[in-house]
Amino acid sequence: MAHLRLWKRGDLDFVADSVDREGWRHLKRDVERCWRFEPDGCFMAEVDGKRVGHVFSVCYGQVGWIGLLIVNPESRGRGIGAALMQRAIDYLRERGVETIRLEAVEKAVPLYRRLGFGEEFLSLRFSRRLRLGQKELRSLGGGDKSNISDVKEGDIDQLASFDSQYFGVSRLRVLRSLYQDEPGRNCFMARRGRGILGYVMSRRIRDGFWVGPWVCDNSETAEVLLRTCVDAVGREGLVELRLGMPDSNKAGVGLMGKFGFELVGRSLRMVWGKRKYEGLVSGVYGIGGAEKG
Repeated sequence: MAHLRLWKRGDLDFVADSVDREGWRHLKRDVERCWRFEPDGCFMAEVDGKRVGHVFSVCYGQVGWIGLLIVNPESRGRGIGAALMQRAIDYLRERGVETIRLEAVEKAVPLYRRLGFGEEFLSLRFSRRLRLGQKELRSLGGGDKSNISDVKEGDIDQLASFDSQYFGVSRLRVLRSLYQDEPGRNCFMARRGRGILGYVMSRRIRDGFWVGPWVCDNSETAEVLLRTCVDAVGREGLVELRLGMPDSNKAGVGLMGKFGFELVGRSLRMVWGKRKYEGLVSGVYGIGGAEKG
């Protein structure tokens, strides 16, 4: 039987190493951010005092999210993943959550189905290598950048309110934390008057940048924001841009082809409990991350 406990600060290197082993490209900073979000929702599994697996869960009001479920390869097939998942589900239910979502890689789908999760939609993964000054990305499309500005600290509350229409609930603390990682860099928004039309954030990952969350009310704004993001991260030299997008966002998938992104993978968005708080998926051009939505 595995013993389950909460993460400690001393566990962050272990979690970061296991995430890196899976090829998920996260930095230790991403793991620590998850722990800061919800320290009471991060669970570690031990067998005979040895760490063998972990999971992360976060509560967004009535909606919960589960991610970073990894069990050491030599300890798989012993029910440890199921035990970690059940503990995360129980924790979120104790917090009053009605709906739990996650992004499932293909090999984990049977486990999640046994725990009561159902399918929502396919979530696609795109990638593009970018060289410093790469002209074909910057020259694609038109678009007026006059309404594009850097996100400021004082914009975050309004940004979260806009975002909640599309995500389904508020994720204010996540957006604030992502912004605070690199304030004044790689976070852009489009306005019309005092209203927001869209925004994009990017964060460093191993060997590149993750683009997302990226949320817009129309594809023209989404395109201009992507080009703005490309201009910003392109100064870094040779990097890889990666992002995740609902397959139902046909305009976004079209942009990926236009900008030369390649489809490199997919996961399955799954839901447990009440199928509520779905938001407007058609306006989600880039998810914040598989581990937290």
